[in-house]
Amino acid sequence: MDGDGTSHSTNRTRSRAEEILEQILASKDGRSLTKMSQNTYSEQPILRTGADFARERALRRQEGREAARNAREQRVERRHQQASAPSSTWGASPVPESAQSAWSSFSFVMPSFFAEDGTELADSELPPTLQELRHLEKEGLRSGELFCRQARLAAELEDNLPFEGFHPYRYLPTYKDLGNRELRGYFTWRAAWRRGMTIDAPATYVTILAFELINGVGATPGPEVLARLCSLEQHCAEQDARGIGPSVTMDLRRWERDYAICMGLDAQQTVTEADRAFGAGVETLRAMERAELSSRGLLKDQQAEKVPAPTDDEVLVAMGNVSTMDISRSPFVRAHRESFAAVAAAVARRMAVHCNRRRKTGWVDGLVGYRTSWPFTPLAGVPLEHGWEGPDRTVRVCPGQTVSFRFGRWTERQAYSTTERSRELARLLRAIDRQMRIDWDFGHPLKEQVLPRYLQKMVAEESQAQREREEEAERRRFKVDLSKLGGIRSAAAVTREALLVDEEREGYVPGDAAAESTAVVPAPESAVAPPASAPAPVPQSATALAPHSAKPTICLTAQEHALLDALLARKEAPATAGTSLDMLVDSINEKLFDLVGDTVLEFGDAGPVLVEDYEQDLRGYLQL
Repeated sequence: MDGDGTSHSTNRTRSRAEEILEQILASKDGRSLTKMSQNTYSEQPILRTGADFARERALRRQEGREAARNAREQRVERRHQQASAPSSTWGASPVPESAQSAWSSFSFVMPSFFAEDGTELADSELPPTLQELRHLEKEGLRSGELFCRQARLAAELEDNLPFEGFHPYRYLPTYKDLGNRELRGYFTWRAAWRRGMTIDAPATYVTILAFELINGVGATPGPEVLARLCSLEQHCAEQDARGIGPSVTMDLRRWERDYAICMGLDAQQTVTEADRAFGAGVETLRAMERAELSSRGLLKDQQAEKVPAPTDDEVLVAMGNVSTMDISRSPFVRAHRESFAAVAAAVARRMAVHCNRRRKTGWVDGLVGYRTSWPFTPLAGVPLEHGWEGPDRTVRVCPGQTVSFRFGRWTERQAYSTTERSRELARLLRAIDRQMRIDWDFGHPLKEQVLPRYLQKMVAEESQAQREREEEAERRRFKVDLSKLGGIRSAAAVTREALLVDEEREGYVPGDAAAESTAVVPAPESAVAPPASAPAPVPQSATALAPHSAKPTICLTAQEHALLDALLARKEAPATAGTSLDMLVDSINEKLFDLVGDTVLEFGDAGPVLVEDYEQDLRGYLQL
């Protein structure tokens, strides 16, 4: 019975599963699912080629252009209908049932381009100024002239009817592209913006306000207009950060730069810091490349002006600005920046020479592209009443980028053809960092990456050479350990004490006037005593031999004086008591050095002798 029950249960289960499977296969979705499963791996390729993606992008662009053209045609047709029947409103005619059924098939609510009640204002319901503004659109004026006249007409207009509908995206809109409600909403928004009371910044309204400022409406032309444009751009960038779109930030930045160029303002303040750093890095690398090739005689235009070679640190900063790697964050670079800069600059110079000899493209050209130039149209897309011309001039927008006006034409030049930072240069910097960590035995080594063999050889050779130079400089460096200075002084005192004789230990110091005995030098026998009425002469002692007041004083002891007398008389040196002859000669030379400026006594084969060049001077000093 259990077996029968199990068999019946299995049969019922299988029959139920077969019924569900038949229902799925019988349905339309099931058949399409089966067909898709069969064709997934048999008919469709697993990998899609670049040509497939290109065709898809072209198809999407074509569909987008067709949709935009259809929307534009519908907008123009609706405007013509409103102009032909001004008394009627957009929501007056009933919607056909076919359209209602079509709209009901969508799963979202179609946004309204006008007010929430679905009605649009007629021209007769506009304020008088806006009615006159609409009347100008019928005069067939040129686009730029029409916008400027409308902007000046409504320069001070303020409205009080905010626009509550949906703002469709428009490319370079003007007053003519706005409906009447949206037009009144713009002047309401502009009044609040000028007072600083608005938060949102719709792309359509921001674009029209920027056009007004560029044409000098709402602000004084010059720095004030540029400051207002920068404020708009900053507000739009904040909206981009919050995900509020569509965005016109890039258009505003371009118009700021063009306006500064045309008005002769400082265009560098309209360029981001990252772009300025990139341009400066490219210029530095090109100067390094040109200087290295010129020093090796590899340039064809040898008569061209030579560019001074940048320093190693400047080359390192330039490599960091052009590459995708922030090399300053490396612990090794922070600890050994000078060494890293020397190796990186050396490798860069060798790469410049290598590419010049073995490639058709230079090293810097391979990193950032060739120098480029193209015709430049200032403030493209902005409705202007007249063109921006003036005297011939060249404006440096940022390092590596200039704009010039010559013979009625604008030209823009760049030292690079791409602003994308180089990944190849980042790989080179990382390889240098890795090799130098190994050679300097610094920290944790980096993981090896695949590089060409010739490049690995350059990095290894330059790193090893720099390491050897630093080790050699370290061996030659003279170091003074001030902590051992006290011990040196103590040892010197002990040595000096050991060299002193008994007389010096008792207090006698050669040349010390206080310790020397004052012996009167005998006067010559021919000397005549002065008369009694004359003032008593100062006795001439051994401590002061002053022939006259104009000559300096010479302090000699009796033994020193006797030695000098004997040598001047061409006699042998007398015997000395208590003092060696060497110490006596050194003492005399030391005392007479300030007068003569040289040694007056020296030792010959027979003992101390006078230097002949100073004999007469010495006789004059001693009055002999």
